[in-house]
Amino acid sequence: NMDSLYVGSQFERPYHDLLSILYSRVGHYKDAMRMAEKGNLFSDKTRLAKNYENVITIPLSEVMDSLIENNRVIMLNEMHFNPHSRAFVISWLEKCYQNGYRYFAAETLFAKDSLVNERRTVLLGETGFYSDEPVFGDLLRTALQMGYTLVPYEADGWGVDRERNEADNLIKNILDKDPEAKFLLFGGMGHITDRKGWSMMGGFFKEKTGIDPFTMDCSVMTFSEQYESMDSLRTAFFDRIDAMPIREPIICYDTVKCIYPNNSGMDATCCLPRTRFIEDNIPDWKLYNGKVLFTLDRRFIDKNGFPEGCVSAFLKSEGEQCVPIDQYMYGKDEKEFKLALYKGEYLLRFDDGKEYKYATISVK
Repeated sequence: NMDSLYVGSQFERPYHDLLSILYSRVGHYKDAMRMAEKGNLFSDKTRLAKNYENVITIPLSEVMDSLIENNRVIMLNEMHFNPHSRAFVISWLEKCYQNGYRYFAAETLFAKDSLVNERRTVLLGETGFYSDEPVFGDLLRTALQMGYTLVPYEADGWGVDRERNEADNLIKNILDKDPEAKFLLFGGMGHITDRKGWSMMGGFFKEKTGIDPFTMDCSVMTFSEQYESMDSLRTAFFDRIDAMPIREPIICYDTVKCIYPNNSGMDATCCLPRTRFIEDNIPDWKLYNGKVLFTLDRRFIDKNGFPEGCVSAFLKSEGEQCVPIDQYMYGKDEKEFKLALYKGEYLLRFDDGKEYKYATISVK
């Protein structure tokens, strides 16, 4: 029990932060959210209530085309424990590519994987850290398949030095090689902030290049029971999405119809639809791009795997060195569970923490 080592210590918050990330990797999204709440990764009620006064909203679909056409750099963000934002960013890739965006920069990427753009596959433990989570791996996989060049920009150091060096890496890795480049960036939380004086990566990039990126927070307005209990207006936003003919993201606007700049120093805030769990381990946002549910029952598990453990579904064409399309940590009392998979041929790897067992499946 690691709680006894870290809870109550100076490392309690990063401990819960790491647990939330690891839970999300194995399909335990509710546990990931619970760990994030323990780590106090959410904003307080006073700031939220003040932040969203006098705000109206509009469907993102009504302004998405103009945002893409009228900018050359778009920066979106996430909280690292919540893959909902990753699934959302996948929906930007095609339209951005059609409008001349050719680079996809991501905080997760390791510079050491210098062959990723030649190989066109996302390797476990090699391509990035957060991208070992299946939805993030699929975001990078999808970008590569479309023709994007993946660009790392993470930097050593802490605080302002890290932010400044990240901006320098973006310039070196993209604009120095292609001065007219258009690119999409996916970073963590507040790093994309471009407001002057905030000393964040987005601001340093704007200052050094003269390019004003469109920055949008996609992290804070995602579903959380704690969020909703703290802020009635947040709940109202989710209720509005639920009442729409098509549930889709909405952008917050102020009363003069300008994109609402929230107090995170970004140009806009995007509210993603309230998460609905189709099955206990499958949120609705996980069924994107034609994915379907595939059931593994106890008979199949007992024949091919272990009573309890983790199962990972790898595309046969990629193999187990790549990030799986989905994976789930299951218990011995679970009679069945579902994976979110594309149609195709898969290698299943069962892991009990000591050894592996394998099986193959075909999803039709």
